[in-house]
Amino acid sequence: MDITRDAMLVTLRIHHWSGKRYDRKASDHVALHHDADADAGRYTKRLLPRAAFAALTRAVSAARSAHYDNTLPWDDQGRRLLSVDNFESYTTVLDGCIEQMVHARTRFLEDYDFHVARARASLGRLFDPGDYPAKEALAGKLRIRYQVAPVEDAGHFLARLGAEDAARVRRGIERDVEARIEGALGELYRRLGSAVERVGERLRDGEDGKPLVFRNTMIEHLRELVDVAPRLNLFGDAHLAQLCEEVKERIASVEPDALRPSRRFDPGARERVKRAAAELAPRFAGYFEEAA
Repeated sequence: MDITRDAMLVTLRIHHWSGKRYDRKASDHVALHHDADADAGRYTKRLLPRAAFAALTRAVSAARSAHYDNTLPWDDQGRRLLSVDNFESYTTVLDGCIEQMVHARTRFLEDYDFHVARARASLGRLFDPGDYPAKEALAGKLRIRYQVAPVEDAGHFLARLGAEDAARVRRGIERDVEARIEGALGELYRRLGSAVERVGERLRDGEDGKPLVFRNTMIEHLRELVDVAPRLNLFGDAHLAQLCEEVKERIASVEPDALRPSRRFDPGARERVKRAAAELAPRFAGYFEEAA
């Protein structure tokens, strides 16, 4: 596997106005009223009602989730590893989130004056017109974008070093890349292992002896993971590939209605999935024990 050929780095940039503002006068007033130190607390105003941001928040949340679900960790600068095989899927989902954000921003700006008028009434003497950006300025604060860059190839600067220095630097780079690859692979194991473990936990009976609530999203999330994991398995880890196939066949293929009391409840299927989760979860954990 050539990581500079088979993968790229992607950074998600989210610009989102919080709609909140620290009010020093109100904070000082509260401190004085309670005979407290001036720095004992801070009063933060909610400039607009929470509902005004609902569509924007959904778009931001969807973009973050899609970004993390379709990439692997790489460095502490916010860049994540995106496989070439998963590029089309990633861009399709993220472009949809960006379009969702554009629609939400348009509606938000159309209703902005109305929301500000409501805030004037609800905040009373706490209202300050200076807290509210102009619409033109807000448009730039409400954006989602992603940036793609190649995985760096150190060859261009190693060529300028002496043989001994180049060898030392190359060894350091190789160790760093190996550590990052191990961390990225570990992330895949953690995602799948946690999802399998959660399914097993929800298939246990509660303290009253009755089945716990089991939602469709438990299986849906697992199906999404076994679908994307092969495209993220850049390093051709055979153990992970085998586990994915077993999870897909033994757990993700079962309909949620068969696992909980319903007209299609299948006690046998519930026991089989419960047993599969119990058997598979330790195999994910075992990867970390061996790698430690």
